[in-house]
Amino acid sequence: MRRTLLAAAGAVFVAVAGPAAAEPIPPWCLKAHMGRGWTVDLCYFRTFAQCNRERFNYGTTSFCIVNPDYYFRYGEPDIVPRKTTRATSR
Repeated sequence: MRRTLLAAAGAVFVAVAGPAAAEPIPPWCLKAHMGRGWTVDLCYFRTFAQCNRERFNYGTTSFCIVNPDYYFRYGEPDIVPRKTTRATSR
């Protein structure tokens, strides 16, 4: 009786939980220098601009790179070029 109850509870738990949804891999990582030669890869940025803004919190030697997992699965991420405006003199 006890085994049957545990098996039924386990089956209900598996049925409710279901398969986990796969999170897409973010394309940008911040190589953050923490001091004394210690670096950390923070790989949760969706755009280069987000990564670049966060970079200033970790000092001038930190930089943004393409997430290696993203690159080997999907290729180079899209980078939106900067919009430049030219003043026309007449």
